[in-house]
Amino acid sequence: MNGIFIYRNNSLYRLIMNDLQDYTIVKKIGEGAFGTVFKAHKKSEPDIFYAIKVEPHNIDSRLEYEVDIYKKLDGEVGFPKIYDFKKTKKHNIAIMEYLGPTLEELFEFCNNKFSLKTTLMIGIQILNRIEKIHNIGILHRDIKPDNFLIGTGNMKNKIYLIDLGLSKKFLNTITNTHIDYKTNTSFTGSFRFSSIRNHKGIEQSRRDDLESIGYMLIFFLKGKLPWQGLTASTKAKRSKQIYQIKKETSLELLCDGLPKEFLLYMKYCMNLKFEQTPNYEILKNLFISLFKMNKYELDYIYDWNLVAKFKKQYMKKE
Repeated sequence: MNGIFIYRNNSLYRLIMNDLQDYTIVKKIGEGAFGTVFKAHKKSEPDIFYAIKVEPHNIDSRLEYEVDIYKKLDGEVGFPKIYDFKKTKKHNIAIMEYLGPTLEELFEFCNNKFSLKTTLMIGIQILNRIEKIHNIGILHRDIKPDNFLIGTGNMKNKIYLIDLGLSKKFLNTITNTHIDYKTNTSFTGSFRFSSIRNHKGIEQSRRDDLESIGYMLIFFLKGKLPWQGLTASTKAKRSKQIYQIKKETSLELLCDGLPKEFLLYMKYCMNLKFEQTPNYEILKNLFISLFKMNKYELDYIYDWNLVAKFKKQYMKKE
């Protein structure tokens, strides 16, 4: 209740409540460079929750851009539904499907390690999601565990891709023209999971999203990447340090101790040309074959389900 009290005395809360008088905010669930996300429900339906994303009103609205992409993906599995988008004098507000916890939160819940089975079930779904947004000419450009969530209710076994605030069109879908190759672009994304070319200032393309996914899956299996835990006085210096270690770490060393499929995945991504259309089926089949080879059952029982069950049983014994 304290969290609700704080937000009800917050100026942003009061301002958006003037524009959303039918809703009650429960708590803040996220905040980034382009907006703040709240959990809310309609006053008439207290048991049905929504995610309400708010950004300051401006001409070049990233939130409106993000909503437009979600609308293009309407009906596709693994992307949040958009219920409404409002423009007011002070804010742009999107009312979206409320989802479950992030993979970052679930990773921490599982003591910072995922099993091979869970990682493969995640990886196959993530490749499906990234293929969908690439197919409409969009790069995500901010692949990280925080931007993948599980669903709720009967969709709790599905992985969702969110936060398109840093995404970019790479393809004109009318003319089928790819963006130009450049070597002087500014860094966009997460230092930990970004591609090596992103650090170098090379314009991102589909290969960079895929490389970032590879780093994230390796992170899930190993619990840590070689360039984690570095300290620097500025973000620029930290980025440079991370870049140095990334480029000096061979793929063989990065994937040491993992099934060979992860090395093959990374080699494929690193060898893609700037404008080349990735063969998503080849990449997914690497993980599907590994899944079958280990005789895993596709039951969508993830590590966090097992940990939650164990903790519940332990608490009963206490």
